[in-house]
Formats: sequence, C-alpha cells, structure tokens
Amino acid sequence: MASQAAILVKVDKEMKMRMKDVKINWSAEIRRFIETRISENKERRLAEAVMLTDRIYYSRKKSRYDSTEIIRKFRDERYGQGSR
Repeated sequence: MASQAAILVKVDKEMKMRMKDVKINWSAEIRRFIETRISENKERRLAEAVMLTDRIYYSRKKSRYDSTEIIRKFRDERYGQGSR
C-alpha cells in the first residue's frame, strides 16, 4: 500500500452537522474529487499543448519553393533528364 498523507479541510460547525446527517464517506468523496480535478487539469494541459502545436504548425510561412521540383532539378542535372 502506498504511503498516505493527511490533509485538513475546515468547515464551520453548521456544515459539520449537516455532513453528519448525510451518510457519505467524506474522505473517499474528497479523494475522488481531487483525482477528478487532477485528471481534468491533465486533459486541459494536453488540449492546450495540441492547440499550441497546431497554431505553430499552421502559422509557419509556406515555402515559395516546391521541394519536389528542386529535387527533380538536381537529379536531372546529376543523372540526366528523366532519371528516376
């Protein structure tokens, strides 16, 4: 079992009384909430990374040159017209 650390959550007396009236395992409930928030944060950061990558990719200036034409030119010069 992994070691555990304790956290303290303060609530006012009225809230504490209302919590006792409800049959909920508050420790488990808080752990699930924390795990959900961590997961949502990871997903949000991943989505932001994807959007940033897309923005960088699509913002690049398009080359005025067609690389296939340049390669064909050098191959033709090196090996002769129509070489494959």
